[in-house]
Formats: sequence, C-alpha cells, structure tokens
Amino acid sequence: MKNARFSGWRFPLPGRLFLKIFLALWLAIGGLVYTVDYVVNALFQAEMQKSPDLSTGYRAELATMLVAVILQHDGLAETRQLFLEWSGRRPLPVLVVDEERGSDILGRMVPPLALAQAKEMLAGVAPSNAVHRVTDHDGRAHVLFVPLALLPATPPTQHVYQTPNSSRIEFLAMTLASFLFALGLAWYLLRPIRHLHEASQRFADGELQIRVAPLLGRRSDELVDLAHDFDEMAARLQATIDGKTRLLHDVSHELRSPLTRMQVALEMARQSPEKTGRMLDRIEHEVGRLDRILGETLALSRLEADPAELGDDCVNLVELLEDVVADTRFEAMQQGKKIELKAGGDIIVAGRPELLRSAFENVVRNGVLHTPAGATVTIELCKAAPMQRGERGEQKWVTLCVCDSGGGVPADELETIFEPFYRGRGVGNPGGHGLGLSIVRRAIEAHGGEVSAGEAPAGGLCVIFRLPVLQIESAGTPQR
Repeated sequence: MKNARFSGWRFPLPGRLFLKIFLALWLAIGGLVYTVDYVVNALFQAEMQKSPDLSTGYRAELATMLVAVILQHDGLAETRQLFLEWSGRRPLPVLVVDEERGSDILGRMVPPLALAQAKEMLAGVAPSNAVHRVTDHDGRAHVLFVPLALLPATPPTQHVYQTPNSSRIEFLAMTLASFLFALGLAWYLLRPIRHLHEASQRFADGELQIRVAPLLGRRSDELVDLAHDFDEMAARLQATIDGKTRLLHDVSHELRSPLTRMQVALEMARQSPEKTGRMLDRIEHEVGRLDRILGETLALSRLEADPAELGDDCVNLVELLEDVVADTRFEAMQQGKKIELKAGGDIIVAGRPELLRSAFENVVRNGVLHTPAGATVTIELCKAAPMQRGERGEQKWVTLCVCDSGGGVPADELETIFEPFYRGRGVGNPGGHGLGLSIVRRAIEAHGGEVSAGEAPAGGLCVIFRLPVLQIESAGTPQR
C-alpha cells in the first residue's frame, strides 16, 4: 500500500466548502443573536408598559425585601442607618414613603406617578413582589418601591445590558464564532474527502492497491462508511482486473503451445512429404484442442460477464443427475469403473437445466477420469439441509457430494483448483485445460449456490455442491 504519498491535513480556508460552511454558520448565529435580541427587547418593553414608572425586576424585589425586613423588625431608625451605612457601589434605590404624609424617610423626592402606581399594585390591580407595605413599631404604614428615576439612566427603547458599541461587538463576536466553528467543521469534513479525492485519482492512474479507510483513524461516521465502500470497490476492481490479466496470460500461454506444435508439424510436412498424412492428423488434433480451449474460455467469460440471466425454469435435480449418470456410466463401464448415485424423490431448483447439467457432468467425468479401474465414483444427494433465513426469507438448501477414488488433491490446492487454467501438481490431467472447475464454480454461483472441494473418505477428491431449492419431496434414498 502506497499510503505514504498521501499529504497530511491541509488548512481548509481556501476551499469552497469552507466558505459555504462559514456563510451558513454566520447567518445562523446572526439570526439567533438578533432573534434573541428582539425577544429580550420585546419582553423588556412589555414590562415597561406594565410598570412605566417602577422597577419590577428581581433586583428590585431583593432590594425592597431587604429594606422591608429591616423596617419591620428593627424599626425606622435602623432602616435609616442601613441607608446611611450602605457600602455598595450604588445607593439603595428603594424609597420608604410614609403612606399618610407621602414623604420619604430620607427626604428624597418621591415621584407621584411611581407612588400612585405602587399603591395600585398594593391594592391588587397589578400585584408585584417589588412593592411592599410595612408598618413600623409606631404603627405608621410605609410603602416600599424602586422608582425608575433612581436607577441609572437607560433609554426606554434599549435593554439594560446594551452599550453604545453593542451592535459592533455582536457583529464581531458572531463573525469570530462562525469562523472558528466553520474552520473546525471544514477540517473535519474535508480531511476524509481529500483522502478520497486523492485516492480516486491515484486509482485512476493505475495504483489499484490504494486504500483510504486506514488513513481515517478511529472516527466513525458516514464518511468512513464511504471510505470502506471505496476500499471494497477498489479491492473488487483490483481482483477483477488481476483476474482478467491472469486469464489473458493463461489463455495466451495455452494457445501458444498448440500453435507451436502446428508450426512444427507444418514444417516437418514440408521437409518430409512422406509424413504429410501424420502431420495433418497432428494439426487436426491441435486445431480441435484450440477449439475446445476457446469454447471453454468463451463459456467462462459469458458466465462472469452476465451470470444473472438464468431464467425461471424449474429443474428436478434428481432426474437431472440420473441423466448425467446414465450418460457417463456407459463410458465408465468400458474402463472397468463404477458410478453410484444415492438420491431419490423430487428436488426442484430454479435455473437453466443445461448449465446445471454441464456443471455436474464436468465434475462426474473428471471423477471417472481420476478413479482407478475397479473403483467407484459416488454421487450422494443430502436433502436434510437446515433451513436458513436470508434476505428473501426462509430458504431451503440441498447438498450434493461427488467423490472419486483417485489420488486426491493436496490440501493447499483445494481452493486453487477452481481458478482458470490451474492444474494440480499431484495428479496429471490428460486432455484438460484447467477451465472445467472454473466454469463449474461460475455456473453454481450463478444459481445462488456455492461449490467447494475436500478430501473423500476413500482418499480421493470430493466436490461439494450447495444449492437453494424450491421444493423437496422425499421418497427414500435408493442407490443406483
């Protein structure tokens, strides 16, 4: 893997995606700021209309509550002392007005509208916790409230937190916040996208081994899923291209040998006319060999290119196997070999009967070819396959085992014998081209099944088919 050539993370500022994210965040934060600004101002104005001369906020409530407690428990003198000794940054803005005389205990000016509004609140017109009526030790009633006139000057159209530069501060704050959020989000999004972009370019340049997911670390999101999909696509394309390249190389090699022998036979016929008949026979043999190689190669190519067009024919697997055994048994008997079929009942599968027949016949003939004289090729159909749940619901499966009594195949070759033009090193394969089992696997996989190889109980090779079935009707398992 040449992942080292990937550049590290880059500053995402110049990217178009960053500008879009920045603009979207700026508008979102700006809209949020000014929406909150509008709502707070509307609430403040509503409060101002409710009590245009009094302060009824929580600070006013705390201040009036403090003075009311002192006045009620300690008397008028202690209340005056509280105002005189108050050490806060601002004086207590609470007026303590004698209800009978209408004067403040400290002689401060009493706004008549504020006093009238406070009395209305005490009368229950618009009650508020910021206005209190307290009777001192001498029995005199006092009204406690906070008039707006004693608070710091604030234009009635502004909120209490605004300053002359608040609009400019809000603009700068939301711009900075938008920039920082956009920068982080763009880096988070652009890093895997940039890796995918570079990987796709390198893949297009022929670096089929390139992968992206290992570069993204431990993050887990849709972009990582996209990277895994890219890696899976790249792996499949690499396997397909490598397979095609290997197939082209193998076909070229297989075609070169008979062509070379044909050229040698033609040259010998020219040099020795008396051998012309034999050389023509040799050329005919090689032409037939070329025809079989090309026919099998085309069949394999068609299966790999379009394996889905199988049709909806219902095939009785038992009857199909009986026909295959009947055809191959005659040839096996001439060589002193036996074929035994263990199957019964009706097992219905969907697909193309000629394609399934070709696959089974190929394996059975191959088993007969490698079985010594006097031995038996066993074909056993196992119908007791478990029912499994898949994408299409519950699916029944059937297993077919074709076992010969030959020399077998080494364990490390049990999978590679299904590759095109592969010939095992253990046992010769006279007349074969290494394409038969490849065609068998493609044909079975096209029917939704699978095929594998293993060691037979008698020491030979056992090819195992597994196919989905539509219907199974048992009728025993007679031996033929």
